[in-house]
Amino acid sequence: MRCSKNRFVGTLTIIAICSLTFTSSANAQVIPGIGDGLSISVSSSNPTPGQTITIDVSSYSVDISGADISWSIGGKVVKKGVGVNSLDVKAPALGDKMQIDVTATTPDGAIVEGGTVIGSGSVDMVVESDGYVPPLFLGKTPIAYQNSIKVIAIPHLADSSGKELNPTTLIYQWRKNDQLLSGGSGYGKQSIVISGGMIPNTDIVSVTVTNREGGSQAVGKTTLEPERQSLQFYVNDPSYGPLFNIALGDTLNIGSKNETGVLAVPFGFSPGSTLSWLINSVAHPELNGRSSVILRSPGNGGGSSIIHLDVSNAKYILQGISGEFTASFNANPNNNTTDSVSI
Repeated sequence: MRCSKNRFVGTLTIIAICSLTFTSSANAQVIPGIGDGLSISVSSSNPTPGQTITIDVSSYSVDISGADISWSIGGKVVKKGVGVNSLDVKAPALGDKMQIDVTATTPDGAIVEGGTVIGSGSVDMVVESDGYVPPLFLGKTPIAYQNSIKVIAIPHLADSSGKELNPTTLIYQWRKNDQLLSGGSGYGKQSIVISGGMIPNTDIVSVTVTNREGGSQAVGKTTLEPERQSLQFYVNDPSYGPLFNIALGDTLNIGSKNETGVLAVPFGFSPGSTLSWLINSVAHPELNGRSSVILRSPGNGGGSSIIHLDVSNAKYILQGISGEFTASFNANPNNNTTDSVSI
């Protein structure tokens, strides 16, 4: 198709803001009755501030392979030349908009144009599980089977002056594996609770955040990968408390001490879990529910005992684990009999 020497103009506006990179494209709009413009694609429709993105230009109606192409940012030419059909730019600061215009002049003098507006922003995603960790534990609560997981969105959107918008005044659309969670979406709904299913799955939770006018938008996502609950034993020192820096191995040597405290930590279990202790396969129902016990040496012999713990949750069938260790104690030099450790 041969293009006349009339001047054709097409414009496109993208207000796309996000903390993660996705590949998408946006085509220049055609002004009715005038003609075709340029097709513009952006490597990320949701760039973060300072992120490098690539903008490509093409045309389905005009051959621009030999055209002289000029790129402008804010009205200033930044790149030009024959066949220069792409431009790398850094996304602007939060709240700013970058106007990018491109003009292609074919060898026969035909001119076609296009443009796009690039914004930036981000959404931080905070994940909180209801799984158990001990008080004052410095690690992050693990995401375990059938936990209830709270996902909180912290968007960073700004107005034209660069002032961040109040998160409570924004509109949130939550999705789980691309399925809209309409019940948890809406105005000011900055968080959502995801319940773990009977079958462990990896879920992708995403949120689209917009202002009420729809001019600013941000998209964030996080991946929830549940794992099996775990069980660890720690020495519970009477002076220093639980020694979380060293987990017990297969054996705990009581030696000649009269008493040694042991703390069981069932990481990731939801509320309502049951703890059942056994010594040498003998159940001790009086200890059910207790996470901390004191082991006492019999004092009249040497030997060892197997301390076993079962942790389960009647409400969540996937939450169950067992663990054990051997407690050894020294013989009393005045008595050669052997006895079991007691709790």
